[in-house]
Amino acid sequence: MGKTFGNCLNLRLKSRRTENVVYLFLWLIAIGIYTLNIIKGRAEVNGPLFDVNMLPRMVKTLIPFMILFGINNWLLIPRLLLRNRVKSYFLAAGALVTAMWIYQFFEFSHFFNSIPEDMKPKPASRNHPHPLLPMPLLLDFTYALLLMGGNMAIALLFQRFEDKLERESLMKANAENELAYLKAQINPHFYMNMLNNIHGMIEIDPEKAQSMVIDMSKLMRYMLYDSSQTRIPLENEIDFLRNYLRIMRRRFPEDKVKIIRNFPNPEKTAQINIPPLLFLVFVENAFKHGISYRELSIVNVDITIKEGQLFFSCVNSRHKNEENKGSDGIGLRNVSQRLNLLYGPEATLKISENDNEYAVTLTIPLNETKDSYN
Repeated sequence: MGKTFGNCLNLRLKSRRTENVVYLFLWLIAIGIYTLNIIKGRAEVNGPLFDVNMLPRMVKTLIPFMILFGINNWLLIPRLLLRNRVKSYFLAAGALVTAMWIYQFFEFSHFFNSIPEDMKPKPASRNHPHPLLPMPLLLDFTYALLLMGGNMAIALLFQRFEDKLERESLMKANAENELAYLKAQINPHFYMNMLNNIHGMIEIDPEKAQSMVIDMSKLMRYMLYDSSQTRIPLENEIDFLRNYLRIMRRRFPEDKVKIIRNFPNPEKTAQINIPPLLFLVFVENAFKHGISYRELSIVNVDITIKEGQLFFSCVNSRHKNEENKGSDGIGLRNVSQRLNLLYGPEATLKISENDNEYAVTLTIPLNETKDSYN
């Protein structure tokens, strides 16, 4: 949870920085347009394009809008709008715009009264109605509304983006926790089956049982260390299956159980990583539910790499007099959930069966797993 909280915090900080960059860019555009407008007005009356009075006038004009933006962006939006206090936000925003307009009204009146009478614009003729508000005040009011609306729209857009990132991060954390839980369940299931196998061999062939214990220690070392990683080299997983099949070979008589394996060469598996213990459940079930001491049994394990995909198949024989539950049990349910968490719809798991055989076919892409869980 601490790691997840840290990721969410980093996402929010990154989003806030991006939002501030957007605001800075928009303010630079606004200042640039304002400056060009002043230059255009001076050029039309053949006045100097730049002088010492230009900068103070720009600052005096833009400062109220910057204050309006600052209060709205860092006070009203985070404390009211983003906390779903919409009515309070619009009341406060309206009061803020009104206060700014009153300030601009008195500033305009003071400026207008300071103009000499001979330079003041003449009153409009009777044919043209006198405007309710002077054009500069009307424009300032319009700019204030556009500023507040634009600020609100951008803030809501980034908030929605932050919420989406946070939901995805929490979903990923939940999926990783569930994945770790599912993978942890594999180990007890595997050890239980292996200990039963060795226990059954002790009375039949103690030396072979001792050898199986040594091989099992190698498998346990793999499951304790390599399988704790999110992704492992494919060749390591194949070596694990080889050791497991070797243990099974020692347990069952060769004239009754035929074990076939087909694995790719190390050259083809180089640089390929996969999540650990994806195939073990299928091979375990093949021996658990597909072996009969009364008639010939077959277990065929095949791994093929082709066109950026890994194809795994495990086929075992079925016997009419034996109980077959290859499609049941916690193992298959776990691996199905793991595949969904790891690959989503990109992984394909097919199970088919008839009177003579039970077959599992798994296809996974040889690329990054879903949402980088592994």
